[in-house]
Amino acid sequence: MCMNEQSSNSRLLRVLIVEDSPPDAQLLVRALQKGGYHVKHQQVATAEAMTHALESKSWDLVLADHAMPRFDSASALRVLKQSGLDVPFIIVSGHIDEDAAVAAMREGAHDYIMKERLARLVPAVERELREAETRRAWKKSEEELRQAREDLEARVERRTAALKTANEQLQKSLEDRRRLESELLEIAENERRRIGFDLHDDLGQKLTGLSMMIKGIEHKLEAAGHPCASDAAKALSLIEQITAHTHKLAHDFSSLDAQGEDLQAVLKSLVANVKKMFCVSCTLALKGALPELPSHAVAQLYKICQEAVSNSIKHGKAKEVSIQLTRHPEAVVLNIINDGLPFSPDGVAKNRMGLKIMHYRASTLGAELEIAPLKTGTMVTVKIPVTEELPNLPDPVRPTNRHKASRPALTASEKRPGQRTPAASLQPH
Repeated sequence: MCMNEQSSNSRLLRVLIVEDSPPDAQLLVRALQKGGYHVKHQQVATAEAMTHALESKSWDLVLADHAMPRFDSASALRVLKQSGLDVPFIIVSGHIDEDAAVAAMREGAHDYIMKERLARLVPAVERELREAETRRAWKKSEEELRQAREDLEARVERRTAALKTANEQLQKSLEDRRRLESELLEIAENERRRIGFDLHDDLGQKLTGLSMMIKGIEHKLEAAGHPCASDAAKALSLIEQITAHTHKLAHDFSSLDAQGEDLQAVLKSLVANVKKMFCVSCTLALKGALPELPSHAVAQLYKICQEAVSNSIKHGKAKEVSIQLTRHPEAVVLNIINDGLPFSPDGVAKNRMGLKIMHYRASTLGAELEIAPLKTGTMVTVKIPVTEELPNLPDPVRPTNRHKASRPALTASEKRPGQRTPAASLQPH
């Protein structure tokens, strides 16, 4: 093989030789060249020269004599370690005892070779170059893994921050929705009161005037012996029934919210009123000591119960209604059970305004509302948590002073016998 072909097939090897004898350094270069390497080398003999060489160039291998007048292999190894470079370090010496060689290996030297056995040099160099490449690949993988971990942690932090922001926005949206639902309910309550006042002040007074006119006509017809006197009496009786029903509706629509009473008290009042108004069996059962609930929670639970009882009688044709109020460790459960027609879970039933309002009321309290058909009848269940603070809703909106001034209170003569308070009346839906 010609020299050019050998050179083209040689592997480049950059070697830093720590040696004070140029002939010995050349022996090492020739041994590497015989092993198939194209060697580029630099010889140094002091710590300063070695430091400068390591900083100024890149090296694949360091070969160091063990003992020199001004420098030795141990000092050279310290210089290499201080540089932070991962370069194979092999001691090549004419004489080194076993203990010194073992100590050098412990300090980080990769191998040691006697100068009279340079045949071992090339195999040792090849082995250490492979291991150095493996270490570099391992370090690269570790660095990539570390970078990937840092990138992942950064993405997780960004995602966590985004989720936190989204959660805060969701909580705000839920609070806004709960507040809007509360305001919607109060608007409905105020409109109900307005209708009640209109029924009392306008329609009720006109019906009263009409009944007086018909009564006067009846008296005139009777005095004249006219055969239509009986028809006038029938018309008067019908108008009186309409007037009584109008007064009843006015009472129901204009009734104010329960104030200063706990849930047990208002439900007892509701039970008594249901018995008198509809002549159905209605009972209240209490289990456990009830916690003190906020006034708005009492009002909403009362109205849910009121709506459920009204629906059971109006739509379910129930004859018996049972209201059960039970305290559990983490919740108060309100059950309204009737023996009427089972609730139909079809789309028409679910879209009834009364049922929607019941769900709105439960939502403002963070409560769960469920309507389940039974074999005979229906059960409405409201579960309101008591371990956490109930939603801090605004106080219900009351009629303004303008309404109070322009709408006179219902007179005692207009109240139904046995009625306790307007708060306990059963409003129709």
